[in-house]
Amino acid sequence: MDLYHLQTFCRVARLQSFTRAAEDLSLSQSAVSRHIEALEQEHGTQLFTRSGRGAALTEAGQRLLEYAEQMLHLSQEAARALAELRDVESGRLAVGASTTPGNYLLGPVVAAYQDRYPGIDLHLDIRDSQSVVAMLEAGTVDMAVLPEFPVTVGITTEPFMPDELLLLAAPTHPLAARPAVRLEDLAGTRVLLREPGSHTRRAIEQMLAARKVTLAISRELGSTEAIKQAVAAGGGVAFCSRYAVILELRQGVLKALSGPDLALTRQFVVAYPKGGRRAPATMAFAALLRKLRPLLESRVAGANG
Repeated sequence: MDLYHLQTFCRVARLQSFTRAAEDLSLSQSAVSRHIEALEQEHGTQLFTRSGRGAALTEAGQRLLEYAEQMLHLSQEAARALAELRDVESGRLAVGASTTPGNYLLGPVVAAYQDRYPGIDLHLDIRDSQSVVAMLEAGTVDMAVLPEFPVTVGITTEPFMPDELLLLAAPTHPLAARPAVRLEDLAGTRVLLREPGSHTRRAIEQMLAARKVTLAISRELGSTEAIKQAVAAGGGVAFCSRYAVILELRQGVLKALSGPDLALTRQFVVAYPKGGRRAPATMAFAALLRKLRPLLESRVAGANG
């Protein structure tokens, strides 16, 4: 079915006139008639009834109009999509990320994006979750990856992949010898926490508050790496994302403690400033996130501590 014929058909149907359609399309009236006749011959049915007052759709014409408009719309969408792929040849993309996805998840995505779109100047800004949300609201980043965060007026989110926060200790820590650890056991040991703007810290504090557990001894460290080093040295226990401790668990440097009430799961999300059309470079990065998700999730297989 010729799209040019369909375009002419839709214009005649909307204007209800061969003459006005010809003028609108800058064609001769005979050319318009030939397009319609070609469609009628192709489908073996009359599409219009002609009269001195104009052209009216037959029942077959009305049915064709529904599909013709959809086909023309899809054709325009396809052309736009191909044009957007060409637009990802140059430009700039600013991506924000909270600490865990920024440091432990996005590396393969960034590498693949740079290989595929070498003309895009990609900037990855890694900060605590609260700061990333502020950057999204200010429009200083085009998109972000962060743990689930309360949706604000200026941000829209879509789910990306799940995460699990593990309670970690050195293999020589007293709690590591227990077959099961309860949250109440943390009241008597040193717990290492991230800074206040961290989503991980907020999730832990909410879980402890829900169980009415008060930490007698806690220390605040400003990065996940510092917390891992301190825990490995026997300086306390801490909750960290499974993705942040893959190597340490496999090497036996850290041990994930188990217990009936230690499960703490969350969802990573992809977030965008609300409103406006997303740039092709942004959509290309989001597409790579979705494509590489199975690879990212497979990295934690077997890292159970």
